[in-house]
Amino acid sequence: MAQASLLKNIAASIIVSTAVASTASAFSYKMNAMCFMKDSTNKAEAFNPTAQEIKDSGSSFVRSTPTNVTETDIKTKFRVASLSKILVTHWATATLGPEYRFKTRLYITPTNPDKTCYVHLAGDGDIFMGKEMLSTVFKQLKPILTGRGCTSISQLSYDEKFVVPMGPGSAYIVQHRDDGTYRGADPDLFYGPLTTQKALTHFVRNYSQIRVKTIKPSISSEFKKYAEEVKVTGYSFQSRPLYMMMREFNAYSSNVPPNILFERLGGVNGYKAFIKNRLGMDESTVVMMNGSGYPVMINDQKIYNEVTCESIVRIIQDLDHMLKAYKGSKAFQLADVMAVGGDGEHYSTFKSLYGSDTFDNTLTGKTGSADKAITFGGALSTTDGNLYFAVLTEPDIYDQRNLNKPRTYIRDLVSILAERVRLKKFDYTQVGLMNPIDSASTLVAESNNLSLKMK
Repeated sequence: MAQASLLKNIAASIIVSTAVASTASAFSYKMNAMCFMKDSTNKAEAFNPTAQEIKDSGSSFVRSTPTNVTETDIKTKFRVASLSKILVTHWATATLGPEYRFKTRLYITPTNPDKTCYVHLAGDGDIFMGKEMLSTVFKQLKPILTGRGCTSISQLSYDEKFVVPMGPGSAYIVQHRDDGTYRGADPDLFYGPLTTQKALTHFVRNYSQIRVKTIKPSISSEFKKYAEEVKVTGYSFQSRPLYMMMREFNAYSSNVPPNILFERLGGVNGYKAFIKNRLGMDESTVVMMNGSGYPVMINDQKIYNEVTCESIVRIIQDLDHMLKAYKGSKAFQLADVMAVGGDGEHYSTFKSLYGSDTFDNTLTGKTGSADKAITFGGALSTTDGNLYFAVLTEPDIYDQRNLNKPRTYIRDLVSILAERVRLKKFDYTQVGLMNPIDSASTLVAESNNLSLKMK
C-alpha cells in the first residue's frame, strides 16, 4: 500500500511538471493504460512496475514517467492508432481464414466484326491489387484475346469490388512495402470510386500492351443482366494467401490494405455485429471506424478508433487461439500475421527498438502512431504460454522529432514485463518480403454456368 501511495504521489508530481512543460511548449507524454493477460487466466490486469523493477531497469524514461494504471484505466477506451490493424486481422481470420485467396474473375465477350471485344473484371476486394498483379494478368490475357480474333478491347469494365488504389502520378500500391507512400498519408486519398478508373487508365496506357478504347465502372448487378443476354467466357485468378498480406500490412503498418479489407468484410456495422457475436464486446469497449486507425472525418471532426486495453489483449488472445486451431496447409501462430522481435526481420516498424536477443522469436507485435496516441501490443512467448499485452500512451504533440521518446518508454516497460516471466522462443523462421504473385495468379478458365460464375 505504501508503495502504491508513493507511485500515486510521484505520478501526481509528474502531471504537474508536464503541465508546466506543456505551457512552455515542451514535448511530453503520459500513460493512458497498460495491461497484460496470461493465456491461462483470461483476465486482463493493469501493469505497474515496482520501485525495485524501475531501479533495476535503469530506464530514465520509466523513472521520469512512472505509471499509475488502474483497473478503470484498462476498461476505458483510448485511441489505439495502428493497433486497429490487429483487430481487422482478427476479423479477417475469423471470417475468411488465414489461407483465403481473393479470387478476381475476368469475363470476355464474343469478338465483334471489327475484331474488338469487351472485358469485365469482377472483384473480390483483393487488398493488394496493383501494378504487379495487373501486369501478370494482362500478359496472359493478350494471347487469349489473339486466339479469339480480338485485336483490341473496346470496353474494359470493372465492378464495385474491384479496387485498385493509386497515389499521385504512377505511385501504385505496391506489394513490397519498403516505401512510405501509403503509410504517412490519409489512406482515403488513395482509393475510392474514382481511383480504380484512374489506376486502370494509367496502367493500360503505360504497361498493358493491349489497346483499350474505354474504361468504365459497371456494378455487378448490371453486368449480370448483360451476361444473361450475351454469352461470355470466364476466367479467374487469385491473390497470395491472406495471412501473408496481413503480415505485410502489419509489419509495415500500411494504411490502405487494411482499410480495403475492413470494407470488404462489412465495414463499421459489420464489425459491430462481428465483435458482439464473437466476444460479446460493444461500443462501450470497442469503436472501429476503419481498419487502419487513421482518423475518419465526420462533420469536419476527426474520429479515431478507440478500444480498451482489456479488449485489445482479449482480441489478441482470440486471434492466437484461432490461428492455432486452424487446420490447413501448415501450423499457424501469431508470427504468421504480425512481425517478430529480434534482428532477423527484413523490416518492421519496431525492429530498431526490439532487435535485441531478448525479443528474438519471443515477441510478436504491432506498433501504433497517430495524433495523441503512441501504442504497442502483441504477445510474449513464455514457458507458461503466451502473455498478451497492450500499451497505450498519449503524447501532447504529434511531433516526429520526439516520438521515439514514448516508443522507448514503452519498450522499457515491455522489457520490465518480460523480466517477470521466463521467455521461451517460438519456432519461426523469417520469411522475408511477400512475393506479390505466385502460381495462383495464373488465369484459369471458369465454368460456362453463369449462375455459378456470378456468385
